[in-house]
Amino acid sequence: MHVYDAVAPAKVNLTLHVLSKRPDGYHDLASLMVPISLADRLRIEVGEGSAVRVEVPGRPELEGDSNLCAAAARAFARELGSAGSVRVVLDKRVPIAAGLGGGSSDAAAVLRALARHRGVALDDPRLHAAALSVGSDVPFFLRCEAALVGGRGELLLPAPGLPELLAFVIVQAPYGVSAREAYEGLAAMRASGELPPGHDEPLPAALGSAEEVAGILTNDLEAAVSRTRPIGDCKTRLLEAGVLAALMSGSGPSVLGVARDAAHAEACARSLRRAPGEEVHVARTLKAFSD
Repeated sequence: MHVYDAVAPAKVNLTLHVLSKRPDGYHDLASLMVPISLADRLRIEVGEGSAVRVEVPGRPELEGDSNLCAAAARAFARELGSAGSVRVVLDKRVPIAAGLGGGSSDAAAVLRALARHRGVALDDPRLHAAALSVGSDVPFFLRCEAALVGGRGELLLPAPGLPELLAFVIVQAPYGVSAREAYEGLAAMRASGELPPGHDEPLPAALGSAEEVAGILTNDLEAAVSRTRPIGDCKTRLLEAGVLAALMSGSGPSVLGVARDAAHAEACARSLRRAPGEEVHVARTLKAFSD
């Protein structure tokens, strides 16, 4: 048996433009995504046979074949051939259904481990195909570095220059939002004329400070989710606590606040008026990542 320990960082979307709907039912996107220090931990055991098993201590509802870790192992076998039996023990720390990509990152961690086991390069197109078949965010997490993400998630381009470190206050709501709910809500608002059609906005070649990053925050899904969830209230409380700017991440409902630096993020987190059931995380960007 071979054992691989892996880290699965969350992500935040600093920009998210939802463009036209594709023939395959997905939307084309244009998003600046960055990995952050909030992360799950995984132990991946590869042995004889072909069984796939996922265990999530303390969270039995997340175990079983529906977990994206299991889907990743099956996708790897389908695209590259079986690596053997796979047992994943997942220490779940990233909130689920929160717009932070936790499940997709877990899946990518399994793919990286199996690729390492089989001597497969991370840029192998078969590995990329396996990642995309599991979920739109999974290709981003294979390398887990800041990127401009296009298509439905399969197109990855270098990100603009970013500060060496960005610090965030992330508010985790006591409820989840499915991506389907967010996208259907946006489609309804666009169909009624409440929101204009989607369009991309070019970014500067470099963003040299936290203040400049704060100035580009945008998320097309935020308005739709805000109709049924108190996203605006959370943003207001973050701004009152002193962050430079606040934005819903991904399909929500997590809301991030951009801080000047790590110390400022900690101070804002302490000052934040918290709603019942909320959890607050202080996180930073990951400049370079490896398991």
